[in-house]
This record gives sequence, structure tokens and C-alpha cells, in this order.
Amino acid sequence: MTTLDGIELPPAGTYVFDQEHSAVDFLGTHMFTKTRGRFTAFSGTIVIAEPAEASEVEVAIEAASLKTSLKQRDDHLRSPDFLNVAAFPTVTFRSTTFRHAGARSFELDGDLTIKDITNPVMLTGEYLGAGTDPAGRVSVGFSASTRFEREDWDMTWNAAVETGGFLVGRTVTVEVEVAALRRD
Repeated sequence: MTTLDGIELPPAGTYVFDQEHSAVDFLGTHMFTKTRGRFTAFSGTIVIAEPAEASEVEVAIEAASLKTSLKQRDDHLRSPDFLNVAAFPTVTFRSTTFRHAGARSFELDGDLTIKDITNPVMLTGEYLGAGTDPAGRVSVGFSASTRFEREDWDMTWNAAVETGGFLVGRTVTVEVEVAALRRD
């Protein structure tokens, strides 16, 4: 078993997201409050390499699968004002660089593509551990997040608020919780 900073790393190999035990959430601002949502359909692959710095991650998210607590907002977020899911059904992330950031922490640079516009982002994350699940499969856990300006992906719609400011905040935070199973 390989160790890094005294942490036992998961076995090298290819791992696929276990969607039932993973989540892709987003957080934005609406007027003066934070609004959370979740993408319910996604897939991902993690290749854990030796050395760890050669590891890779790829994620595909079905843009239309987003859900918040309000149908009207969901429909607007799916519209051409934001994700334009009819024309661009998939959001993707492909890593370019993995860096160990001490103990269980890491940084993952990559390319985020929304509406066929690709920009670099950096996720900060934590390795949560590895083990054998009740079905006898090797499983790993990770948590990661990134924050970006939505306008960099041509999501510029907004409306002024009577009391000052804008209806929709400029930044979006994406939080990912992943359980992934080793593909044999």
C-alpha cells in the first residue's frame, strides 16, 4: 500500500462514481439568500495512479437533472438564460493536474465545460478513505468543491432589485461528495 504524509492511499486503478452514494450540489445567491440545488444524474471516473500526481478525474452531468426546491426556478435555470439544456445537455469536467496539499487534502485543476464553453477551475478537496463495502467491492470517498463566476460561461441573465443589487449572484459554488467503486 502506498502512503503519502502518513495517509494510506487507495489502491491504484479505475473507480466509477457510485451515484446512490454520491452528490453533485450547487449553491448560488438569490436576492439576499443562498439557494441550494442538486444535479441528480451524473457519472464519473477516477483513475488513481502511481504516483498519485498522475491521477485523473472525468465527470459528466446531465444539465436537465438539476433540482432546487422550486419548479419555476428549475425551469429558468434550464432555460437559455442559464444552462440552456435543450442545446447543451451535458456539463463536463476533466482534470488536468492533481496536487497533494497536505495530509488528506488535495487540489485538482481541470477544465469545466458548460454550454460548450470551457474554462479552467480548481477544486479543493479531501480524501475521506478507502475500504471494502458490504458487497465486497473496493470503495473510495472524496469531497471537493470549487467556486466560479457564472458569467464566464455566458450565464449573464440578471435583474436589478428595487432595493439595490441584483436578483442573482455572480458566483456559483459546486460541492461534490463521491463514493467510487473500483472497476475490476
